[in-house]
Amino acid sequence: MSVSPNDEHEGRGRARIGRRSYLALAAAVSVAGCSMLGGDGEPTDERREPTDDGESTATATEAAQTVTATPHTGTDAVGAAAAGDVVAVAADRDYVRISTADSATPVQDGFDLVAEQGGGHVYLPPGTTRNEGALRPHRNTGLYGFGTNVSALRITGAGSDGIRFDRDRRAHWVELDGFELRGPGADSPTGVAIHYVDNGTEPVSDPSDLRVGHLYCRQWHDSVYRVDEGVGPFQCRLEYLRADDCDAGDARALVDWRSTYGPANWFGTIVSYPNDSVSGQNTDVLSQRGGELTVGDISVGGTAGRMVDKRAGRLRVGRLHYEPEAQPSVPDSLVRVAGVGQTHVDDVIVDAGRVETVYELGDGAGDAVLYRPTADRGEVTGPIVRVTGRLHPQRRSWYFGSADEVTVETSTRTGSLRVMDEAGRGLG
Repeated sequence: MSVSPNDEHEGRGRARIGRRSYLALAAAVSVAGCSMLGGDGEPTDERREPTDDGESTATATEAAQTVTATPHTGTDAVGAAAAGDVVAVAADRDYVRISTADSATPVQDGFDLVAEQGGGHVYLPPGTTRNEGALRPHRNTGLYGFGTNVSALRITGAGSDGIRFDRDRRAHWVELDGFELRGPGADSPTGVAIHYVDNGTEPVSDPSDLRVGHLYCRQWHDSVYRVDEGVGPFQCRLEYLRADDCDAGDARALVDWRSTYGPANWFGTIVSYPNDSVSGQNTDVLSQRGGELTVGDISVGGTAGRMVDKRAGRLRVGRLHYEPEAQPSVPDSLVRVAGVGQTHVDDVIVDAGRVETVYELGDGAGDAVLYRPTADRGEVTGPIVRVTGRLHPQRRSWYFGSADEVTVETSTRTGSLRVMDEAGRGLG
């Protein structure tokens, strides 16, 4: 289990500047070629008392007179983040330090600042940074931390999403890397960690080219990645997505693709150790109703239930590794396939716990390619493959195993499941 960052940079109990004034001040200072530093390049301790409405009485002119105009390098910006502030860096603009004590939304402030210049990077400091409400990225923006065990972004506000794609002008080319994305709390209701929402525009404007390096999601009691019907992100690449201390037992799955659209999306590794602290139920891992998904590996422990529930779209998975630590209930299958659309599962390892069957083929299933699983320390109590519905009569599916590992509960004589058994010519 990974260790969470400490909370030493949360900055509780310190005076806050109004968000609108802070953004205006930061923009004015930055355009002048300055950072929000004192004249000697060190943070200034001079603060203005807020007015009754919470807005600062400082003006941009006064601020510009107290800062240095010396250009700063990228190393300087990272150093400022290491010192405890959120830092925003954009083209043609010096970096801007955003105090986590002076704004309830420091990360969103950073996104808004760099968006004014056409895009840029926002850096999280070590420790835990709080942001009130969901982040709404702009196009050409990125959020980076010092590592998933070093920088944490905690979303505050019961029921809030973490990162929400819902802008009228879609947020293409967004990057997330090197931090923990934490929900509102272990005992608080949450939204979705990363949420794509339909905004009523044409699919051509759907978000594209999201890139996630290493992202660690914790304390979410809903999906950690959801694509709503009506929106179809495409060409997104998530290298490493981990979700611990999450409970999606009342949701469809941790990764919930509800849209019928969304080509060329790739997940490298998905790791999860969920719990049942809120729902008391298993957490299923991947639910798909459309789109095109490629997944390298899915490895789960905790209270994980079904690993794949695919009803439409195209799916290719390299390896499923099932190793639960507790089972509120025994899954009736690890992989359930129904409807048309190619499904290719290269390898399944049942390394702990029990499952009734590995593969379930339901109504309309077709174009599936499935391989015999490995049951190490785990137990498969029934057949490896169970046919529970009428298969698609024109779409063949293939199981590379033995016929005695397959049970057809209600035969409709389609002959659409082809069991390879000892097919081929033995050599060597």
